[in-house]
Amino acid sequence: MDNQPNQSKYTVINPVQSAVGDYANVNNFLPAKTAAIDSGTAELRRLFEEINRYLEALNPADREMIAPAVAQTVKVTAEIQQGDESEEKQTFLATRLKNLHTMAPDIAQVIITTLASPVAGIALTIQKIAQKAQADLKE
Repeated sequence: MDNQPNQSKYTVINPVQSAVGDYANVNNFLPAKTAAIDSGTAELRRLFEEINRYLEALNPADREMIAPAVAQTVKVTAEIQQGDESEEKQTFLATRLKNLHTMAPDIAQVIITTLASPVAGIALTIQKIAQKAQADLKE
């Protein structure tokens, strides 16, 4: 038997400002200071805090598989929200949303529905990507 103490596989670099919490290796992509100024960032923080509750309910194996995809989604969504609307970021977000839908449809549906709705301040680009993903997944 291994005599080392049980260490978490997941670390949070800045837990005070983390939108995802203990279940993904995410730092402050959606910092509290930015959320206080930008209503879109505030809405994204709220969304990904809700997603954290979904992740908590998963068994460890599923959480380990899905958490990195959620972390990547948080990161690219934050970058687009902050103005980096490059084609590469948009394509990555669309692909990540579809992949999440395959891995965890319930979690993906919450993310896609929230991002697709014209909520105050969420970048129009993010809304359009989510709406397209939503339409593609219904086909």
